[in-house]
Amino acid sequence: MNARFFALLMAAVAWLGCSKKSGDATTAAPGGAAAAPDRAHVSGTPHTDDVVGAWKSAGLNPAAFAPIDPMTYRAGYCAQGTVGGVDALICEYTDDDSLDRAKKVIQDMWSKEGVHTGVEVRTKRTLIAVADRSKADPNGKTIAKAVETFKKM
Repeated sequence: MNARFFALLMAAVAWLGCSKKSGDATTAAPGGAAAAPDRAHVSGTPHTDDVVGAWKSAGLNPAAFAPIDPMTYRAGYCAQGTVGGVDALICEYTDDDSLDRAKKVIQDMWSKEGVHTGVEVRTKRTLIAVADRSKADPNGKTIAKAVETFKKM
């Protein structure tokens, strides 16, 4: 059920990325899938690339991080991938209200998916959401280290 919901969610995100307005910079990704629109990072907050770099330096093995359509999370910029085998989302925000609403969206999504281990944390106006959907981190050490590293930024 969780895998089906996650696949449906990803298809919806891809579909949202396909809708174009005049001046939209949406491009096709390899394999014909829709990529996230070209977006600039949000200034004054840690960038997704910096978070991934910090996780690499901490030995957490972040992988497959790629930009996604940030509108799903009401963000200015988002990337999604894994850290130590755990699903991770990093989004940058221009305002606190959007960030707070995104937390609610993420929590509601996790509730519907039945995610038992998930944490969302902010530093300045950057939010990480880390969820152990595949039970790759049964003792929570990877999630704890990812959060600890992020909080130091």
